[in-house]
Amino acid sequence: MDAAKPDKRLGEASRILDSWGLERERRDQFLSKQEHLLSLLSIYESLQVIYSENLDRANEWPLRPNRAFDGMPPLEVMLAGNAERVQKYLKYHAYNA
Repeated sequence: MDAAKPDKRLGEASRILDSWGLERERRDQFLSKQEHLLSLLSIYESLQVIYSENLDRANEWPLRPNRAFDGMPPLEVMLAGNAERVQKYLKYHAYNA
């Protein structure tokens, strides 16, 4: 097993949340749970697929209010403990739409 792989994933996830403007304390709290880390990486991957032609939109999407989440920005839904909901939503749209 590659011991550096978990650290690499954590670093990547931290960079993603930083790019979305999340404060360090909230970022660290969110990433303290392994399932959040994996969901975040999946969410990011799906956004890259959906917005492959416009990566700026991929980075804006988590911050914009979304009707699918009762008008809440997806990042706030994730931070509220529903990262899996966002992950499933994006997986559907990335691979089925």
